[in-house]
Amino acid sequence: MSHSNWVHLDVEEIVQETEAAFLLRLDGGEEIWLPKSQIDDAEAYTVGDEDLTVSVTEWIAKQKGLD
Repeated sequence: MSHSNWVHLDVEEIVQETEAAFLLRLDGGEEIWLPKSQIDDAEAYTVGDEDLTVSVTEWIAKQKGLD
C-alpha cells in the first residue's frame, strides 16, 4: 500500500450509480461497489466515464481486498 491515505484504482468504466455509491468495472473486468464517501472527488464522476484512475481511501481498499 502507498504511504498516502489513498489507493489509486485503474477503472475501465463507471457502470452504475446510486445516491451513495458507484459500481466500478476495474481493469480486468471485476465489478465492485464503492461508497462515494470513500472516493476522492466523487462528484467529478458520472456513469459512463471510462479509462479513469480513481482514488479511494486505504481503509475501503483494504476492506474490499483492493490494496
